[in-house]
Amino acid sequence: MVATDGHRLAHVEKSEALEDVSEEIKVLVPKKAMGELVRMIAEGTEAESIGFSRDDTHLFFDIGSRLLISRMLTGQFPNYEAVLPRANDRTFTIDREEITAAIRRVAILSDERSKTVKIAVTNGSLEITASHSDLGEAHETLEIDYNKEDLQVGFNYQYLLDFLGTTDEPEISFEFKDSESAAQLRTQPATDYNYRYVVMPMRI
Repeated sequence: MVATDGHRLAHVEKSEALEDVSEEIKVLVPKKAMGELVRMIAEGTEAESIGFSRDDTHLFFDIGSRLLISRMLTGQFPNYEAVLPRANDRTFTIDREEITAAIRRVAILSDERSKTVKIAVTNGSLEITASHSDLGEAHETLEIDYNKEDLQVGFNYQYLLDFLGTTDEPEISFEFKDSESAAQLRTQPATDYNYRYVVMPMRI
C-alpha cells in the first residue's frame, strides 16, 4: 500500500500468502473509504481476516457480517517507485519516543506558516532547532551513533510527527543522501512488514 500528497510518501509492504489470487491487482482506494475501513476494524469484529474483491467500478471489503462498498477511483497513480530513495547512506537510529518529544518541544517556537524545524547531524550528535521572529529560538540536542559528513536539513515538523505517531516500534532510522534530497524514515527493528516514509526537505 502506498499513499502520497506530493510532499511525502508512505509505503507499506508485507509478505502474505493470499488464496484465490492468480494475478496482480492494483486499485485506487478513496481516502474516506480507507478511513471508514480502519474505523470498522477498530470497533472490533468477529472476523479473523478481511475479504477484498472488486468489479469494474466498486471495491468490496467483507468484514465478518459487515460489508463495506466503495467507489473505485479512476486515473493513474504517480510513479512512486521512481522517488523511493536508493542511495541514502547517511543514517542513524534513534529512540522513537525520545525524538518525538524533542520535536514537540522545539516546534512550539517554529514559524506558524512553514512549521519548519532544522535538523543538524554531526559526529555523535543530533540537534533540532526552530526559530520564531518574535518569540526566539528553541534547541534540543540528542546523542546518536553517527560518524559521517555533517548534515543540515529542514522539515515540516508536522510531517515528522505524523509518521512518528503512527508506528509502535521502539526505534526509528533516519536515512539521508544530502540536504536537498528526500529523506527516508523506517521503523526499527525490522518486522514482518516493511514500512518506509519518504519526506521532502524544506529550505532553511
